[in-house]
Amino acid sequence: MRSVVLVTSFAILFTMPALAQTSYPMVMRIEPTAVQRGTTAELTISGSGDFSGPSALLVQGESVSGSTLATITPAPAAKGTGAKVTRGQPSGSSKVKFTADANALAVPREVRLVTPVGVSSVGLVVVTNDPVVTETDEKKNNTPSGAQKLKLPVAISGRISVAEDVDWFEFEAQAGQTVTISVWGNRLENKIHDLQTHLDPIAILLDDQNREIAADDNHDFADPLLIYTFKKAGTYRLQIRDTNYAGNANWTYVAQLTSSPFATAVFPTAINPGKPAQFTGTGANFDAKKPLSLDAPASTPTGISHFALKTDRGPTQAFPLVVTDLPIVKEVGDTPAEIDRAQLVSLPAAICGQLLERNDVDCYKFEAKKGQIYAFEVVARRARSAADPTLRIIDAKGNQIQEIDDSPGLGKDLRVEWTAPSDGVFGLRVFDLHNRGGAEFGYALLAQPAKPDFVAVCDPDKINIGPGSRTPMFVKVTRRAGFTGAVTASFANLPPGVSASPLTIPPGMTQGEIVVSATSDAKPLGTFVTLHARGEGIDSNIAPNQEIYLPGGGRGLYPVSTCALAVTKPSDILVDARPSEIILKPGETATIDVTVMRQNGYAGGVNLAVNLSHLGQVYASPLPTGVTLKDAGSKTLLGPKDTVGKIVLQAAPDAPACDKVPIAVMGHVSINFVVKTAYSSGPILITIPAKDPKAAETKPAKPKKP
Repeated sequence: MRSVVLVTSFAILFTMPALAQTSYPMVMRIEPTAVQRGTTAELTISGSGDFSGPSALLVQGESVSGSTLATITPAPAAKGTGAKVTRGQPSGSSKVKFTADANALAVPREVRLVTPVGVSSVGLVVVTNDPVVTETDEKKNNTPSGAQKLKLPVAISGRISVAEDVDWFEFEAQAGQTVTISVWGNRLENKIHDLQTHLDPIAILLDDQNREIAADDNHDFADPLLIYTFKKAGTYRLQIRDTNYAGNANWTYVAQLTSSPFATAVFPTAINPGKPAQFTGTGANFDAKKPLSLDAPASTPTGISHFALKTDRGPTQAFPLVVTDLPIVKEVGDTPAEIDRAQLVSLPAAICGQLLERNDVDCYKFEAKKGQIYAFEVVARRARSAADPTLRIIDAKGNQIQEIDDSPGLGKDLRVEWTAPSDGVFGLRVFDLHNRGGAEFGYALLAQPAKPDFVAVCDPDKINIGPGSRTPMFVKVTRRAGFTGAVTASFANLPPGVSASPLTIPPGMTQGEIVVSATSDAKPLGTFVTLHARGEGIDSNIAPNQEIYLPGGGRGLYPVSTCALAVTKPSDILVDARPSEIILKPGETATIDVTVMRQNGYAGGVNLAVNLSHLGQVYASPLPTGVTLKDAGSKTLLGPKDTVGKIVLQAAPDAPACDKVPIAVMGHVSINFVVKTAYSSGPILITIPAKDPKAAETKPAKPKKP
């Protein structure tokens, strides 16, 4: 069982009288939103859906764990239809325990609640170095006179719950004391899948006369960061609010106030695993003239990882760095923009540089070979840089060949594959899109001859499945640098009672479908699971995407770090489709007969589908190239009493041959106007035989007219 967004006229017709009985919990907020490492805290997780009977709390990463306590507010139920979901408003909540060991890294962690109806969407809890204080009185601290008193260092867990909510806090500072005020607010909400509007926090520092002395808005994306050195001892106040004075019951934030070492930038921005490294850094409460150091374990995976760097005054807060096996090359001085004076580099390399002033353009030159494909990737925003990087490829005379800005899936960062048109010297110019600069505008340019490879993502990020039921998992592969091989996708750690159908995405295709099944006697459980993709010597994890409900009912996708599975209570429907194998000749059609078995008294509509789509956009399609669903003859909209449907597939006359490509028929059940749950048939293997080239030659000629 899984949920997708699917809004159709059918949904409007059939969702109002009856709602599905099984919907995963949709997390909207967690309070408090922070836990100090070395402690155990009780948290309340609230959201839409049925939060009753929690059995486990899944927590991302090492040195952290979770457990459940009780349901606080049972979700309201519609008579005879199970749990009622009120979209956008919390309808249930559960109390849990969250433990962070003393050596836990102080970064946000994904959490998921497991209940009898499924594993929840993602929520975030910030692990902090400092004691956590919750906002005690939302009304009282709306004015300076009611400011909540704090003792530094501290991490505030607060909420901007209504329009014009302004949170005031008061603390004592010493003369010469430097305090960093770092706020997690907007960044905590990107993964809250049904939160239509996001907090845009601003932090304002005031003296005891309520005179503003410092403020910040959008330092870390839309979150503020203030570093202030107090000239005299005294009482000071901190104000936190939304920049537009908006509010929402689900807007939480964590404001960390500390005098511990805090790095805002480090150079270089990349490290090699297993090798000791030194950095120069800027920030607060450490000697910037002395190097920062780090020993990254050899087992550290490549990609973006957070590290606490060693300073003369203790470790910094966790800072993101690019972990790479490529040789690290540092920008020497300030490499100029002109290619004839540019810094010469030998590829492959992880080139680390900084755009230290406005209009700074860094150029690196390299020797290229004609016909060689090169991969260039700039990592900046993903490693906490302020830069919005742009890459320009130029020839030996400085003429532009190609310019690249944002790349899909990388946010403001970029990646490009480029084929050298000739032997010779070429240049790579890196600059900020808005011509800004400073110590925080660092980057890592990963430049190397490209090797055929791929990256894979999956949709959804959660698998909720009842005993004896099935649900689909879609996998999408992006082929790079000419990779054309087959890709096999599989789960690494499915629990007892759960299995998955095999999937090999053949050459010429980029998408496929796994059918996850639970035995009829599968026991309730919840766990994290991992998917792997393999092909031609390449082995990588498959990155999960969580669906995000956009304003107006749209469907977005946002990358998350965890994929979870739960065996739930019995599903509302079971889907059976026959035949299990189809030979579909080019230009012909084939019919799949579908039977829906209703359970738990479910008497609502069911929408049959093969592709994962929403409002006319296809998000995933397991169909072989050249095969489509034919509307004529298909019966995909089943009313409350219907149990039989039909899918007609059609192959184009030029459909290429394929062998046993798996698809499945989904039965979508409405949870509310937006949310749908997808149940699945077993795999159906599609084969398209190759055309017989002799058939056209042996075809009898039409007789001529007399």
